[in-house]
Amino acid sequence: MILRDLLIKSKKSNVRNIQVSHAGYKRRGSTVSDATKGFLQKRGFGTTDMLEPHRVSKAWLKSKDIIFTMDRFLRRDLIYDFFASNRKEMENKILVLNDAAGINEKIRDFEDDHNSDSSGVFNLIERCCNELYLQIDKVN
Repeated sequence: MILRDLLIKSKKSNVRNIQVSHAGYKRRGSTVSDATKGFLQKRGFGTTDMLEPHRVSKAWLKSKDIIFTMDRFLRRDLIYDFFASNRKEMENKILVLNDAAGINEKIRDFEDDHNSDSSGVFNLIERCCNELYLQIDKVN
């Protein structure tokens, strides 16, 4: 959502036309956490489907050109759970967000501890998205 918002504001039409989707892989739970909703609402994402959980599937993963995950363990799980026999193709397609952005800090998933201060996690995700936007804008 953050990356999509940045791309839409680009002065370059080919950057504005990049399609961004979002989905989660958590096998349990059917709601977006209040901490996530609060952060997104502060950024202006209050009344869209962005606040609804979407789940990945094999078909969804295959339909995307590039996929960013929050950590290397999630990347590994997506590859092995959905593409165990065809790993090579997906290893080049599924990337870890902070690695792709060139940021050495790891994104910490606060999982079920929604009472913890999650602002650092969201700020790091936002930094990664900003850096990816700059990289995309530069090459287009």
